[in-house]
Amino acid sequence: MNIKKVKLEDISKTKRPTLGDEVPVEVFRLLRIIGMYSILGEGSGYTLYLAGKELGVELEVNTVDELGTLLKKLKIGILTVVESSDDRIVIRLDECITCSGLPDIGKMICHFEGGIIAGAMERVLKRPTKGVQTKSHTSGFDYCEFQIHLL
Repeated sequence: MNIKKVKLEDISKTKRPTLGDEVPVEVFRLLRIIGMYSILGEGSGYTLYLAGKELGVELEVNTVDELGTLLKKLKIGILTVVESSDDRIVIRLDECITCSGLPDIGKMICHFEGGIIAGAMERVLKRPTKGVQTKSHTSGFDYCEFQIHLL
């Protein structure tokens, strides 16, 4: 059997005349936090980061502003560049789809978002990147923060 890869442009196509193309954040979180963790265990964070990074590289964005506009349109979060240098960019993400409003559980869980941002920045800057989450609702902050290291 020849299985074709689903492309990014295919994912946005929906045929749901009654229910529409949006799902509640709760459904996303059930799949993302509970579903992925129960299947992959502790390795889910790295797997989600890699999946997000692969997606981020494929996004059709050419500037940080375009990335911010897309993340807001997709309701993933509101992106702000906090700091930028030759070797690092610090990104703040408000209203993060994965963690905004969740309690402090002592760890950060927004690996997928970090991967998307790192991958998109790699595309924009045409340089390899590595994203590291440094702040989250689930670590006692009211926003997420990611350090994007330029390699």
